[in-house]
Amino acid sequence: MRVFIVGAGEVGFSTAHMLSREGHQITMIEESQSLVERVGDQLDALVIQGNGASPKILRENGASRADLLIAVTDSDEVNITACVVAKTQGVERTVARIRNNDYYDTRDPFATDILGIDFVIHPERAAAEEIREALRVPGSVNVETFAGRSIEVAEVAIKSDSPVVGRAIREVKFPQRSLIVGVVRKGDAIVPKGDTVLQEEDHIFLISERRHIHKVVAAVTKNTRKIDEVMIFGGGRIGLRLALALESDGVSVKVIEKDAERARYVATRLRKGLVLHDEGVSRDFLLQEGVNQTDAFVAATGDDRANLLASLYARQLGARTTVSINSRAEFSPLSEALGVDVPIAPRLLTAGAILRFVREGDVVAVTLLETGAEMIELRVPDRCRVAGRQLAQIRFPPGVIAGAILRNGEVIIPGGEDVLMPGDDVVVFTVEAAVDEVERLFSPS
Repeated sequence: MRVFIVGAGEVGFSTAHMLSREGHQITMIEESQSLVERVGDQLDALVIQGNGASPKILRENGASRADLLIAVTDSDEVNITACVVAKTQGVERTVARIRNNDYYDTRDPFATDILGIDFVIHPERAAAEEIREALRVPGSVNVETFAGRSIEVAEVAIKSDSPVVGRAIREVKFPQRSLIVGVVRKGDAIVPKGDTVLQEEDHIFLISERRHIHKVVAAVTKNTRKIDEVMIFGGGRIGLRLALALESDGVSVKVIEKDAERARYVATRLRKGLVLHDEGVSRDFLLQEGVNQTDAFVAATGDDRANLLASLYARQLGARTTVSINSRAEFSPLSEALGVDVPIAPRLLTAGAILRFVREGDVVAVTLLETGAEMIELRVPDRCRVAGRQLAQIRFPPGVIAGAILRNGEVIIPGGEDVLMPGDDVVVFTVEAAVDEVERLFSPS
């Protein structure tokens, strides 16, 4: 498939890397010459310097022959214009990253019905929901939902005080209808076996029915007390959305915002939450405001460095759980090194949403991990290589495990004797090298 990507920033780069890895022909358009040079050296893609919303530039570089245009610059206006222009030049499908609710609201079909944009991504909304889900399951780094929210996968970082450190998986007593489907160790994703010994700093992926996920997480970590109080550093798009969502969940919220006008606006939107106008990164200020007694501290400004610094202070001062937004890839390793419990990467959330759209059909949902591994929900078509076969008979490539099946509303944590039936939704953990083969196994024959 021929894909045009407008914008070579963090989201554009991640999306291009992901799609080029899958064999798609990528053309990128970026105004910044420095970004053009950096991306051109790292990606298997044609990278062009210019304005991606320009009809002339799109036409001269063959956009009319593209199957898909993805506009993910920092400007909503540029993204919308690029998609509209692309449609006039014959591009069949378009995707736009839109942040401003004035341009897109899920209750208003203007962007999709009037402008003709096929898929709209709202990264701040996705990030706020990701944090909300993680805080809903204390002890988890991340929680992803599948199969109409009936199946959940919780990522848990194994700490030194975890009861499973040094134990083989077969020795750990998990609740029924649950399974460890993946382990990330020192940056490498692996599918564990019964004799895999869990180590401190492992990240493990636990799959279960949504209603039982708390019990499953409690089997591997002690930090599972309910989150009742949350302090949010940053009242921007993510911070405000999260505060409103947590208030609706009955959580007590305190927001720290350095811009006085924005702080006043946030205060008008919250029903009970307290809003403080302050820089928010002073240790003395955080201690004065009770960060040592809060259940969770969320750093959600637009500055990754400020988020990491504030999270570090909050951790040192006694916050039980710390969450940090990391927009740039180079800060991801730092998050773990500094002890951030829940790092959130909007670029991966956005890239995952695009990937799900590009793979549409039998791929129902996709979650991307920093390692390149994926959690994929696939629907079993009537005729494919896995339909009607027991799991033990299917030759999955190394690094793949089927973690759960949804059949007629029932969640099945499968064993080797379970048969995949047409219409089943199957949640699969797969390392990066096996993604293509997994999709081929589930493709209609």
